[in-house]
Amino acid sequence: MPRKIELTWQPGAAGRQGRWKKKYKGQALYFAYGTSKSDLPGYRNALEAWHRKKIEIDAEQALIPKPFQPEYEQAVDDWTQVLHWSLEHGDTNNAQLARTKIDSLRDRLAAGKLAPLNFTDSPRSLSAWPPHVIQEIKSTMLLVARDAADATPNITLPRDVLAAMDGSPARIRGEIWQDRIESQRGKNRKPNETLESLIEAYLNGKRAQVAVGKLSAGRCDVLRVHLHHFREWLGRRVSVRSITGKVVADYHAELISGIVDKRWSADYAKDHFSAMKSFVRWLWRTDAIESLPRNLDSKDLTIGKKLATPAVFTIEEVTSLRAAATDRTKLYILLMANCGMTQQDISDLLQSEVDWEAGSITRKRSKTADHKGVPIVTYVLWKETFRLLRQERAKTGPLALANEQNGPLKSESLTADGKLEKIDNIASAFARLRRKTKIKKPPKLLRKTSASLLKSNKEFAGIEVLFLGHAPDTIADRHYAQAPQQTLDEAIAWLGQQYGVA
Repeated sequence: MPRKIELTWQPGAAGRQGRWKKKYKGQALYFAYGTSKSDLPGYRNALEAWHRKKIEIDAEQALIPKPFQPEYEQAVDDWTQVLHWSLEHGDTNNAQLARTKIDSLRDRLAAGKLAPLNFTDSPRSLSAWPPHVIQEIKSTMLLVARDAADATPNITLPRDVLAAMDGSPARIRGEIWQDRIESQRGKNRKPNETLESLIEAYLNGKRAQVAVGKLSAGRCDVLRVHLHHFREWLGRRVSVRSITGKVVADYHAELISGIVDKRWSADYAKDHFSAMKSFVRWLWRTDAIESLPRNLDSKDLTIGKKLATPAVFTIEEVTSLRAAATDRTKLYILLMANCGMTQQDISDLLQSEVDWEAGSITRKRSKTADHKGVPIVTYVLWKETFRLLRQERAKTGPLALANEQNGPLKSESLTADGKLEKIDNIASAFARLRRKTKIKKPPKLLRKTSASLLKSNKEFAGIEVLFLGHAPDTIADRHYAQAPQQTLDEAIAWLGQQYGVA
């Protein structure tokens, strides 16, 4: 199943076919596809039908605006111009106020029912007449209308009301802000300079790299998430020319505050900041901006990743996992421990990479298969690993192991709108195993566990580099990159003894 289940399965009663259910905008929708919750093709068909229906519902409702919706959208647009002007001119206080107002208005727009806007919802509150002044004027005008028969009405306004009339500092500030908003709106009408359009252009280039195999779909999706966060923080329609050193410093401060408030981890914040910096460099290389912000690579604007001791499985935990696993999942465990494989390595394993007579696998690891200097490694399989691999071997096709549709066990692709669509049968199998055993560690740690065991043995210390399929960095590593096959075979046999499967 996909990592996010969008639909709920409802079993059929009294021999009737089950169906998938989705509740959306007050409607209960049903899709009669598949025979059970585990029927993956049926779920995919239902999911496609749901996505088509969602587009229809959204299109219908978009034609009927909510009461007060135009006023809310206008207020969001006005505050967006205030935000952009403030960022360009270093007005930190009003920039933060504008962000707060935009977030509040968007949250209320997403709610089911809209209340009328109040005075503080509009940028007029920055300097225009406050509500009590406007009410005084309205009351006075009513008195004038009632006393229209009197040729010389004797009506006076309170002093604070008179102070708010034409010519007052507040009125002048209001006119100034209105000019700023209109001027900024004119600038932002140039779509080829907006942050939104250029982030999309940058991501389109990354999607092209995915199409030719130079970038993974997963990495492309991560960049999309990071840059959309930056886009929403700075403003979709702001000109990229407004990305100054002040903006870089402010975004760094925003990410740091997220770490302090525990809204995200240091690693998460660092990746966001790195994605923003890469995008800004791309803007400069493509002449979208004239120069790079001077503090883009400042050591003062760094976010350190959290250092942690690498986690591994205990031998007892590996034994418990194997005991509770099905044969197919047990094979995944053994391939990771026996050959240092990742989920992607298992999915990519070819029939031609397996010696089906001798019981060995010879290949480069998937992640660095195109890199020079990365060794081709031959792993002798433990008897149990080889038995299960032959048992679970795909009947046809180039893959050694395949799913029910004879496709890859793990696949990533981008949808038409550039979002990640991911299927990982191995992750799903481990998720079921974790629920059963209560062992929460991720499967990728099995590979690290074997490497740590090798490193702890003085006889084999250093050969873990070759076992992991890494390119050698040091003289000692280069020695082991050319290590005799017998040494690696002995190391793998010793590993099998530690796991109790030799």
